Amino acid sequence: MLDRIANIIHECQLHTEKCLVVGVSGGPDSLCLLHSLHYLGHQVIAVHVNHGLRPDADKEEQQVKRFADHLGIESISCHVEVMKFAVHASLSIEEAARNLRYTSLFEQAHRSGAQAVVVGHNADDQVETILLHLLRGSGLVGLRGMDYRTLPNQWSKDIPLIRPLLSTWRSEVQDYIADHHLTPVFDESNDDVIYFRNRLRHELLPILENYNPAIREVFLRMGQVFRDDYSVLEKIIDSAWESTLIRIEKGFLAFRTQEFIRLPIAIQRYILRRAISHLIPGLRDVDFKSIERGRMLVVGDKRNSQSDLIAGLYLIKEGNQFMIASELVESLGDDSPAILSDDQLILTNQAIHILNHDWRLEMDEVLNWEISNILDTTDLDPFQAYMDMDALELPLFARKRQPGDQITPFGLNGHSIKISDLMINLKIPKRVRSRWPIICSGMEIVWVPGYRVSESVRIKKGTSRLIHLRLFRDRAA
Repeated sequence: MLDRIANIIHECQLHTEKCLVVGVSGGPDSLCLLHSLHYLGHQVIAVHVNHGLRPDADKEEQQVKRFADHLGIESISCHVEVMKFAVHASLSIEEAARNLRYTSLFEQAHRSGAQAVVVGHNADDQVETILLHLLRGSGLVGLRGMDYRTLPNQWSKDIPLIRPLLSTWRSEVQDYIADHHLTPVFDESNDDVIYFRNRLRHELLPILENYNPAIREVFLRMGQVFRDDYSVLEKIIDSAWESTLIRIEKGFLAFRTQEFIRLPIAIQRYILRRAISHLIPGLRDVDFKSIERGRMLVVGDKRNSQSDLIAGLYLIKEGNQFMIASELVESLGDDSPAILSDDQLILTNQAIHILNHDWRLEMDEVLNWEISNILDTTDLDPFQAYMDMDALELPLFARKRQPGDQITPFGLNGHSIKISDLMINLKIPKRVRSRWPIICSGMEIVWVPGYRVSESVRIKKGTSRLIHLRLFRDRAA
């Protein structure tokens, strides 16, 4: 068994000259792990997390300390408030305890400069995990079970989570404990079938063994096969991720829609799962329905659409891209012009007015303009507007949209339309409508940049003076 652990440690790229933080509950697995790593010559720090959930919690903490002292190992105890965290985060007690436990272990690893956090999951735990995922309808990612080495992980991008006992059966751990006369803590909750995992362990697996006595070995071997298969598939996913991803920023990721649609359906699902994992590391139970709902929105016919995805994430499809966001963050509009202030922006001649994120609004007065070529042109840049200066009330100003705003756009035969309806008709993304710049002349809206100029200020025969407005993004700024 020690040789097997030593080989796994070597494959996980750990070295004896740099310390390891070992999670030690005091149970058989963690004592076996701590003792074996110490025996193999590794520098270890025993970290015990006191959840305060059981009457003997403080007694168990002291027992772990005595064990570490006996071996001459540094030990650290951390106290966490599981019940308070569970209520605050709307988690089960088990999930809250797990989150706080790993958070404490990685905090200690960062403080200690440890090369890894090491925990004592064994082969039986691996079998139970795979069976649990099977019953939940997991795909390949879940059915491969836990990895010996996980980096990045939910708690760190730099420090790996290592599980050296994943090939060691619980019976082997018990033999090791007996051979070395170790006294583990007994956690009576491990026998309580009120917990789903315990029902798998004590009820379902014994039933399955009636059909195949070697069912545990079968599940363990299946997990290894799936891990190997996934390592090949992951290379394809990596390539697809790079070809579809536009950018990653705090709170959201943006992807190319057409490149995504051309991917095989299976890879589409993995891309969405990876995006969810990036935004909410460690999120469990990412169900098929959520993934498929998001996938169908992306590949669907609607050019602009939006939907809840899972766990507070949104999927937003806009034109040639789609985004997955942890919230409808304002930064999603970074590529669109926007008025950030509630104040009016007075436009002055031959001045460049800064909006946001390198967007500029420029106004020029054009005298003695030869307008005949403009009158007949239909492909003018929609982010430029030429207006009859004599029809304007100066100065012009830019502002945000306001309730009740209307415009009489050129081409609508003198009929007015609400700005809100115009933006819907023109498919301006919903998340940027409230901040899109509106150009006004007195009380009248004369231009929605990128879209429509008012009928009242359009260039006509006889126009002698023009105002030229241009909205542009200065990439060099």
